[in-house]
Amino acid sequence: MTNPIAHPQLIHNALCNIPHATYVLTCKHEQYRDGIITKWVQQCSIEPPMLVVAIPKGRAIEPMLRDARAFALCMVSPNDKQVKRLFGQDNEKEDDPFLSLKTTEAATGMPILKQSLAWFDCKLEGHLSPDADCRLYLGHVIDACVCDAKGISAIALQHIVAPIHETRTSSRSRSVPATTPYQK
Repeated sequence: MTNPIAHPQLIHNALCNIPHATYVLTCKHEQYRDGIITKWVQQCSIEPPMLVVAIPKGRAIEPMLRDARAFALCMVSPNDKQVKRLFGQDNEKEDDPFLSLKTTEAATGMPILKQSLAWFDCKLEGHLSPDADCRLYLGHVIDACVCDAKGISAIALQHIVAPIHETRTSSRSRSVPATTPYQK
């Protein structure tokens, strides 16, 4: 019997087609604030609204997440160099990466970046630790905001491949769009 697992490069190429964006997961506990860049965010429930976020295991923010029992997700431009510099690596507990940024506070007390294209304020419902390089955090979305719909649309369009619409001619000689599986 052959191994059912495909070549790793084929799997990687397929996974790259899953839409994603750049998020800063932010957290605050007591007087400490921290954040981490993640691209792995997915809605996992409609009622109640929930998100799942993947964070590489062993990151400094993990104990703070579990203690705070809340987090925020700020969707940012993937070209924001300041965000990459401030949140692309672990910070010391005493370092506050938010000092040079304009922020506001969500209902849970989590920091929200003013330059966010959209944000989600979440109560932590739990976490999973699969045999993988990331831990999964489940958040109940209690508040959210779309701050820059045009910015989000530009990012989304980079990952969406529009279905090909064929045009066929009916017996009455007028053009009729072909149906696609994307239509309701």
